[in-house]
Amino acid sequence: MDFNQFDSVSAAEKGADCHLKHPATLKPLFDNPDDPTVDNGKPCLAVVLGAEAPSVRAASRARQKARAEADDGDEKADDENTLEAVHERMVEAMVPRVLGFKNIRKGKAPATKADAAWLFGLNRMNAQEGEMSFVEQVAAFSAKRGSYLGNASAD
Repeated sequence: MDFNQFDSVSAAEKGADCHLKHPATLKPLFDNPDDPTVDNGKPCLAVVLGAEAPSVRAASRARQKARAEADDGDEKADDENTLEAVHERMVEAMVPRVLGFKNIRKGKAPATKADAAWLFGLNRMNAQEGEMSFVEQVAAFSAKRGSYLGNASAD
């Protein structure tokens, strides 16, 4: 058996299509002007690097180092653990993982890699069961090895 098929590191570095869902209903989204939850063959996709990608791991180390250097030794402020602060840290971590978009527009223009922070700012984490902001969806997709290797057989 060729174990190269399990190279999730290389697959994560290539990126994969994350089909975005409605943040409140979690129904898959499509570029459909009549109803964005009706499949018309144009899924709204974010092309995302996986968490195991060497470039993602290097960026994470750089963020951690910068945060440690900026820490002046004071205890963390209470607002560091708010949902808003967690959301902002997640956006900071996920923006570099976005390679681009398919069937997503910012107004009339196609969204680009440069629009990742805009997309992630359209909704916020709210800790409601059954709801996920766009940044939460991308983070979950990026972290899951199956997003890049495919789902393994249950046999």
